[in-house]
Amino acid sequence: MRTNQFFDVRRFGMMCRRELLEPWKTHLLRFVACYAVLAVIVVGYGMETYNHLSPGTPLEYSHALMQFFMVIFYAMGMLFASSFMERMKTKTGRIAFLITPASAFEKYLSRWLLVTVVFIVAFAIAFGLADLTKVLVCRMLYSNVAEQITFVPWSEVFTHPYAGWRLGVVASSFCFLQSLFVLGSVIWPKNAWIKTCAALIVILLLHVQAVMVVYQVRGSFHRGFYLTDEDMNRLVIGVGIVWAVFNWTLAYFRFKESEIINRW
Repeated sequence: MRTNQFFDVRRFGMMCRRELLEPWKTHLLRFVACYAVLAVIVVGYGMETYNHLSPGTPLEYSHALMQFFMVIFYAMGMLFASSFMERMKTKTGRIAFLITPASAFEKYLSRWLLVTVVFIVAFAIAFGLADLTKVLVCRMLYSNVAEQITFVPWSEVFTHPYAGWRLGVVASSFCFLQSLFVLGSVIWPKNAWIKTCAALIVILLLHVQAVMVVYQVRGSFHRGFYLTDEDMNRLVIGVGIVWAVFNWTLAYFRFKESEIINRW
């Protein structure tokens, strides 16, 4: 009987179930840690805001809180992506993972979904719980302005004229950064976050040095064409997606070459 050695829906479903349920304690601890960090920041920002709020005074949309949200979202995403190959840090873990009766693509895709889709869903839930905590705590502390203490106005975020472009830029840049740390984790299963950060810093410094050399040779930079805001957004989204797909693909082929004895 012939079987599909590349992808089988049932086998892939079992692989995803295993990735979610076996290390459930680790997933739970990371979720709690993410919620705790978000709760501290959101509640602290809420206390600072509502402490100086007078009854009846309209509360403006908080750009600072959204900036905090984005910084933590990117940071947590990169940190979580660094755990892509955490089960292969040791020789015993590599043996157990590599002999699992599933194809390399199914193993890779199940891990990829865990550090992308599952992370985004978990982060959204954690932020929602942190926002709820802010509302409950601040309403108890500042009962005189309790009616003005509300949840984050996501309607204002998504109804902004440039909401679509902003969401696209955020999504593409997140995928690009996350793909770098997935690739770093596949190359360096041990201390992936530190080694990937170090490699990115070195690459960034080399690019800066190259730019400085070009500037010294040419004397100045001349902009040969003009890009509108929409064109710039399209360029950022396109470049981010292309590089993310390239890094994920490269990580997959490196993952297929994983060995029992790690030579890195």
